[in-house]
Amino acid sequence: MSAPDDATSAQIAAADPARSTWVAANAGSGKTRVLTNRVARLLLAGTPPERILCLTFTRAAAAHMQNTLFARLGEWAMLPEPELRETLTALGEDGAGFTPAFIARARTLFARALETPGGLRIQTIHAFCAAVLRRFPLEAGSSPRFAEMDERAQARLRAEILDAMCAEPRGLAALDGLARHLGGDDLAPLVQAIARDRAAFPDVPDAAALRAAFGLPPGLEEADLPGMALQPGEGAVLARAVPRLRGLSKTMDRLADALATIDAAAPDDAMLATLQEVALTRAGEPRKTPLTKPARKALQDDAEALDLIFSRIHDIRKLQLSLAAVRRSLDLHRFAAHWLAAYEARKAALGWLDFDDLILRTRALLSRSDMAQWVLYRLDGAIDHILVDEAQD
Repeated sequence: MSAPDDATSAQIAAADPARSTWVAANAGSGKTRVLTNRVARLLLAGTPPERILCLTFTRAAAAHMQNTLFARLGEWAMLPEPELRETLTALGEDGAGFTPAFIARARTLFARALETPGGLRIQTIHAFCAAVLRRFPLEAGSSPRFAEMDERAQARLRAEILDAMCAEPRGLAALDGLARHLGGDDLAPLVQAIARDRAAFPDVPDAAALRAAFGLPPGLEEADLPGMALQPGEGAVLARAVPRLRGLSKTMDRLADALATIDAAAPDDAMLATLQEVALTRAGEPRKTPLTKPARKALQDDAEALDLIFSRIHDIRKLQLSLAAVRRSLDLHRFAAHWLAAYEARKAALGWLDFDDLILRTRALLSRSDMAQWVLYRLDGAIDHILVDEAQD
């Protein structure tokens, strides 16, 4: 047998059950193969199948892993001894330990895996969490007879709650507040994200604290912004600039036309929008050269005054964005608080847990519960090895 290449050697080392290993590699590079090799070598080393736990993210991945492992063990049961020895050596096993008893054990692993009560424990993270919650219902504060919601049931329940919100005043108000920011977008992806990230919506934040976090002065409102655009005397600067800019270039003609529409004595949203259009880019950043060199020469001292106005418009734009962010955040949290309360109440009434509930409740049970040490002790007594596929998910 030829010596393995570097990649194969790395896979053999990662599958060594005597090591704790984290594998990071590109898709298709053999990470799942390493995991199944590791399970096979654990079984060869005498670990009872029921004391190995393999976790992955999807049912398809779990089924693929189990089928791959069973195919390998079944092959070992039928291979002639020379080929079996060669296969086990390629797996990373030391040929010096290939006693008759070791070879016999390799041939019986397929039958042992099939006869294991409950089968090999290759399951999704959600299935594992459901099993833990059912095993420790009192410690987890869950009903032992809860039903797991599939994606279709979750989508149907989310839609039903939205319909119910439309039929009562507080719910409709929460929906109206959110609708200002969504236009005609479908709400289904948003409520799905809220359900998934429910920990991000513990309650509705305090408006004053939120405004302070965005650096907004107390009492500032959207209606105050147009009046901040121009200081006393700056209307005259704009009036003098209009005739001086005309005829210099097409760009300066457009700037003159825009400034000519501004009534400094009656600041409003349209005036602010005009100033933002001439002072800022579409991304809201200051224009590098709102005034050309000939324009600066024609404007003389008023060029610096216009620079000051344009700079102030940028500051006002930042305030405008902060006010909008506060408004969106409050509306989102108000909606989420109402929707999540209804969602949790409906699940409790039906005895349902969604996939995120399974993860969150198990995490709380194993990390924050007063019974965590007892539960971990019981789990540790039944599991010797944990192997996680697709750990990043």
